[in-house]
Amino acid sequence: MLKLTGTLLNIIDKSEYKKEGESLATPVKAKLQILVDEKRANGSITKVLHTISIPDSKIDLYKDKISKEVSVDVGIISKQFSFYGV
Repeated sequence: MLKLTGTLLNIIDKSEYKKEGESLATPVKAKLQILVDEKRANGSITKVLHTISIPDSKIDLYKDKISKEVSVDVGIISKQFSFYGV
């Protein structure tokens, strides 16, 4: 397991996605938007925004941490990685 550390900028609440013409809605997890400093090969620092889905049970852990540094347990998906909360 990995930890992603950065400044929590926003929490996107969980919701439901409903395709046009369908009667069933698909639940969508809450997401954290975290601004992370990433060091480049030449030593310079860039800021990268990551949007990470998290389990419903962990939403309350972050509600009071907007604009503060947080660490989130994450896993990686795909060749060009995306983070997801665990």
